Amino acid sequence: MSNRQYTIPDEIIASNRQRFVNVVVDYVARLGLTFVIGMIAAMIGVLTGNEEILIFFQNITQLQEIIFGLIVLLIYYNVFEIFFGTTIGKLFTKTVVVDVYGEKPSANAILIRSLCRMIPFEVFSFFGTPCVGWHDSLSKTYVVNKEDLRISKELFHSFNEIGENPEN
Repeated sequence: MSNRQYTIPDEIIASNRQRFVNVVVDYVARLGLTFVIGMIAAMIGVLTGNEEILIFFQNITQLQEIIFGLIVLLIYYNVFEIFFGTTIGKLFTKTVVVDVYGEKPSANAILIRSLCRMIPFEVFSFFGTPCVGWHDSLSKTYVVNKEDLRISKELFHSFNEIGENPEN
C-alpha cells in the first residue's frame, strides 16, 4: 500500500465567483435566521406577557445589534459546517468545506473558521488565486467543488493502486 496521502489540489478549489455567491446567499440566509429568532422572541414575549423582551427589541442599540448579528453568524456557520460540511450558499454552488486531506474538518477547525469571519474586511480576503480566504487559511480548511473532489480522490486512489500486489 502506498504511503502517499491525498491532499487538495488547487484545481478543485472553489472559484471567486462561487465564493461570492456563497457570501451573498449565506448573508441572506443569516438575515432570515435573524428575523426568525426575533419573531420567536417576540412571540414568547407576547405569549408570556413579558413586555421586557418586546421593549428590548424595540430599543436595541447598534452595539447590541452587532453582537446579536455575530452570535447568529457563529450559530449559522457552526451548525451548518460542523453537521453538514456545507451552508445554504455552498449547497447552491455545489461546494463543500474540507480539510487539507479532502475530509470533513474537525469541529475545532470549523469554530476557528467561524471566529475568523469576524475579522474586519475578511470577506474580501478570498479575491486571490487560488481562492482561499483568511478563514480558510487560518483554520487549514478549503472550499472545493464537491464533484471535483470526488473525482480527484478517485483518480488519486486508483493511481496509487497501480502496481500494488493484491496479495499483500
